[in-house]
Order: sequence, then C-alpha cells, then structure tokens
Amino acid sequence: MYVETDFLLGLAKQDDWLQDAAHNSLEEYEEIHTSITAYTEFLMLAYDEETADYTVDVGRVVANLVELVPVRPQEHEEAVLTASVLAAEQEFTPFDAIHAGIAIVTDESVLSTEQDYDTIELDRLPLDELGS
Repeated sequence: MYVETDFLLGLAKQDDWLQDAAHNSLEEYEEIHTSITAYTEFLMLAYDEETADYTVDVGRVVANLVELVPVRPQEHEEAVLTASVLAAEQEFTPFDAIHAGIAIVTDESVLSTEQDYDTIELDRLPLDELGS
C-alpha cells in the first residue's frame, strides 16, 4: 500500500496527531511503501530556511523511516538514504540533497550551477560556464 508524507510525519514526530494511526497501519497492512517524492517533502518540512538547518537529525530519522516505509522503486531508496546523509553531514538543502543522491546512485554527472556538489564525489559540469 502506498503512503504519503503525512504517514511519514506520523511516524517521525513525537506528538503527531496521526502517530497512533500510522503505527497501527504498519501492523495492519502488508507492504507499506512510498516514493522519493514523499521523502523529498519530508526533508522540506524538516528544513528550516531561516536557520538553513534541519529541525531533526535527518540522517538518523530517514534511515529509521526507510526501514519501516521503503521506497519504490528500489533504486530510489538508495538515493533517499544518500540524500539524507548529504543533508545531515554536508548541510545540503533538501532538493540539492535529492538531486545529488539520484546522480550518485545512477552514476551520472550533474549539469548545474550548484557549487555544493563540488564538495562531494560528484562530477559537476558548470552550467553557468556554458553560456554564450
């Protein structure tokens, strides 16, 4: 059964109004899963733009969530886990972390102006240098 972000929040937040329902659903339904989109939204909700930091330990929380709510297709799960590490340890913003996670897992270069990619093992082609 596919679940969306409110399910992830119900599991991750200590005082979420859906916490009991989410835990009960894990016991009641087989093969609960989600997508990279739900985890991207989760990272966005956990990110505080004012402080440019995350409100939770996203590396640990996402790793725990993925154990309960896997990502389909499977290759996107590795991208989500990679993104959560980049968010936690390299302070990547949510979208930059997801983009980098996908590029790393698919072993592709990134055509981008984002210089944070230069701090990790990711081949970035500078888009801004390809102008006229």
